[in-house]
Amino acid sequence: MFIAVEGGEGSGKSSLVRELRTEFGRQILVTREPGGSPYGETIRNAAIKDPLAKWAPPETTLCLMFAARFDHIHNLILPALDEGKPVVTDRFDGSSYAYQIYSQSGGSLEKLFWGLRSHLAVVPDLYIFVDVDPATGLRRAADRNQALIAGYDNFDDREVEFHTKVRDGYLEFLKKVSHEIIDANRPFEAVRMDFLDLIKEKLNL
Repeated sequence: MFIAVEGGEGSGKSSLVRELRTEFGRQILVTREPGGSPYGETIRNAAIKDPLAKWAPPETTLCLMFAARFDHIHNLILPALDEGKPVVTDRFDGSSYAYQIYSQSGGSLEKLFWGLRSHLAVVPDLYIFVDVDPATGLRRAADRNQALIAGYDNFDDREVEFHTKVRDGYLEFLKKVSHEIIDANRPFEAVRMDFLDLIKEKLNL
């Protein structure tokens, strides 16, 4: 099974995905987007870490994300699935829809998104959306970045209105795919327990 974990800034989704390594070890392939594969990580740096990325048009960012995604699937995800190993990724195409399609382009790139998606060799069987109030998420992201500057990306310092659109974009995308929603406005331990229980149920672990 292939599962994507999605969520806005400060939702805690990356911390939840890291918990899978502690809980299940090598039973699951845990990866992330953009990135995952070696070349995908190179594209990640260009797409979200380079200061110039903040001023890139959404078409540029969308195509970079899909370029990394095609490589990620070919070199990491498909080989694992072919071996019978479940894969969980921290972000996938739901993030492209929420950020580039819904928030940055106002829907004008939706046809391009679905066209690119149609060429993916595999898409997730399930999306888990870690849902947090955007203002709460931004406060958490700010605290995280003060503690770990390397965690910064160019989306963190955008206004709350942008992140509210991101959340709306996720909810719109979820109407089109199989999904579960976890309320991340609660203390992390409660969220963690619900997340791990859901993973165990879906993967029969």
